[in-house]
Amino acid sequence: MADTVLNTTVFDGSKKLITHYNVVSDSTGSTTKIVDVSGLNSNNGKTCKTVRLNKISFNVSVTAPVDAIRMQWDADTDVVFQTLAGEMEYDYSSFGGLKNTEATGYTGDVNVVLPACSDGDSATIVCEWIKVYES
Repeated sequence: MADTVLNTTVFDGSKKLITHYNVVSDSTGSTTKIVDVSGLNSNNGKTCKTVRLNKISFNVSVTAPVDAIRMQWDADTDVVFQTLAGEMEYDYSSFGGLKNTEATGYTGDVNVVLPACSDGDSATIVCEWIKVYES
């Protein structure tokens, strides 16, 4: 059996993107691409290059703190930029959102990693992203 994952793009506008991710673990863990910039709507013919995390709301219920959800910028070596456990909201809009580090080989995509954890661990994550376009 595999983790049960629901990954939805709620809104894909010219400037903002809203995603909803839900997972219930079977204890094997998983990685899900929650933002695939190549599939996002363009803006005046410009392609989305990356996204910035503007706001996030989450409820993560894991058995052990080491099992916390990790959000990663996709690159040759993925970069963890947010760790999620418990129930919280973060608003990064006052400074323009968390920016992709653009590490070597970055794609602009965003992954959510649920490490090997306990059967029944679960998470719901709703994100508001700011879309960044190629010049």
